[in-house]
Amino acid sequence: MRIRAAADAYFEELRARRASASLLTQANRALSRLFSLLREKRVADLRRVEERHLVSFARMLRESKTPRGTALSLSTQASYLQRVKSFFAFIERRGLLLRSLAADIVIPSASPLPRAAVSETDAARLMEQPRSDTEAGRRDRAILETLYGMGLRRGECARLDVCDLDLAAGTLLVRDGKGRKDRMVPVSGRAAAALGAYLKEVRPQLVVDPHEEALFLTAWWGHRLSQMSIAYLLRRHAKAAGVARVHPHALRHACATHLLKGGADVRHVQAILGHKKLVTTALYTRVVIEDLRAVMAHSHPRERAWEAGKER
Repeated sequence: MRIRAAADAYFEELRARRASASLLTQANRALSRLFSLLREKRVADLRRVEERHLVSFARMLRESKTPRGTALSLSTQASYLQRVKSFFAFIERRGLLLRSLAADIVIPSASPLPRAAVSETDAARLMEQPRSDTEAGRRDRAILETLYGMGLRRGECARLDVCDLDLAAGTLLVRDGKGRKDRMVPVSGRAAAALGAYLKEVRPQLVVDPHEEALFLTAWWGHRLSQMSIAYLLRRHAKAAGVARVHPHALRHACATHLLKGGADVRHVQAILGHKKLVTTALYTRVVIEDLRAVMAHSHPRERAWEAGKER
C-alpha cells in the first residue's frame, strides 16, 4: 500500500466532494510534511506507519518555524493535524487499515479569533492610509474597504469578479466561500464609493486583457491580484499607518466586532460573514462582552468605588 497512491486516491475523493481550493492546499501542505518525515524514517508503506511516527509529526509541527522565523500558530498546527486525521480516516474507510492510527491525535485548542481586535480608530486610520493620487492607492483603498466593510476572507476577496459587484443594487456576490457556499452581502456606503471610483477611474487603466473578469488587478500585468498580494498590501499600509497585528482575517474580525458593538443582531452578522453555525458568530459576542466589562469597571460608580476600596 504505497503512500503516494493512497494520497492520490484521497485527493481524488476531496475533489469529488468539491472541496475548496484552500482545503486542498492545506491538505497538500500537511501531507507533504508528513510524507517527508516518513521518508526520513524510511517508511514507504502505510501499513508500516506507527503511532510514534505521528507523535513525531506533531512534535515537528510544534518545533517548526515560518519563513519569518516565528513558530507555527496553534491554528495552523491544528489544521495540519486535522488533515492528517482526515487522511487516515479515509484509508480506514477504504478497508486498507483496520483502525485509523490518527484517531487519537489530540488537536491543539486555539481560539479562531485574533488575539487583539483592531479598534475602530485604527480601522479608520488604516482605511485612509492608501494614497488617493495613485492608481495603486485607490485600488488598495477599495480592497481595504471591501475587507473591512463586508467582512470578506482574503480568498473571497481575491476571487471576486467584476460581475459579482452590483453598485446600483448595493450588493456583492461572494462566491465559493467556506464550505463552497455563495452568499450575497450589502455593500456599505464608503466601500461603494471606493469601489465605484476604482471601477470608473482605475481598473480601466490596469486591465490588459479585455476578457479579464477579475475585479482587483495587479498594477503591472493586469492579472488577478493574488491572496498573497492582498495580505502584503494590507501589512504595508498597516505599518505605514502605525497599526499593529493587522492581517485580512483581523479586518474580518474587526468588521464583526464593530457591527455587534453598534447593535447589529448576531444572526445578521452571521449572514454577512457566511458562518454556517451561529455558535461561530457567537464567539465575537464574547469579545464584545469583555469590552463592555472593561467599560463598566471604568465607568460605573459602584465599580469605581469597589476598585478604589480594593486598592486601599
